[in-house]
Amino acid sequence: MKQGFIGFGNLAKAVYRGLKEERGFEFTYFARNKKDVDLHYFEQLESLVYYADVLWLAVKPQDLAGILDQLKNIDISGKTIVSPVAGKSISYIEKYLGKDTTIVRIMPNLAMAYNASVTAFYTNHPERDSAEKIFNLLGKLGKAVKLEEEGFDLFTSVFGSGPAFILAFIKTFKDKIQEFDLPGSVLDELLLELTRGTTLYFMQNQKKFSIEELIKNITSKGGTTQAGLEYFNSHNIGKHFEGVLDAARNRSEELSQNGD
Repeated sequence: MKQGFIGFGNLAKAVYRGLKEERGFEFTYFARNKKDVDLHYFEQLESLVYYADVLWLAVKPQDLAGILDQLKNIDISGKTIVSPVAGKSISYIEKYLGKDTTIVRIMPNLAMAYNASVTAFYTNHPERDSAEKIFNLLGKLGKAVKLEEEGFDLFTSVFGSGPAFILAFIKTFKDKIQEFDLPGSVLDELLLELTRGTTLYFMQNQKKFSIEELIKNITSKGGTTQAGLEYFNSHNIGKHFEGVLDAARNRSEELSQNGD
């Protein structure tokens, strides 16, 4: 399957990195400027379209209209369009490329590079094998889930933006333990091990216990964990963090309103 990236930013690089060792895939790209990457580069969009089976719209939301305006004048029959562009609906893309074009909308994150993304999938032609092949391809890059398009705004806030939010929370830990007067790289290693161990604990026990039960298992009555959790709950920190997710969701909805 020949994959053609329109734009070659962080997401396209993540997809390429996650799939480059897989058999049966070829990769190429079109961008404003040639990148320092070992991939074939097309200077003309039309040449990329002629070559590729799958076209990835790996561009920023504000650049999508210009790309679609070019694509509508090129023969894209038989091509599958994959769009990870936040806030731009399939109906928006159909206005340029027509309803008969197979369009797949996805919402991944950059963990695709490590085959560990959580990716939402929706298509205007679920009956077509070409769309199902993309769903299977996404499964090689992590966990893929079929989702109705109206759920993409919330999914974007949790799973698309989520890695940045989790890292921001980890940074709060790092800021606090600066008191140890250890090199920053050592602090990063300690926090990485904390995160890894917590994830493993969750992974090994999530089928038997709820998150609430797992928290309780760590908490000793009258101990340090209980003291911290009481502060967490009494100050509604969980609700404040929901506000972070709501802000991201609201922004995705704003982009969607401009993308219909």
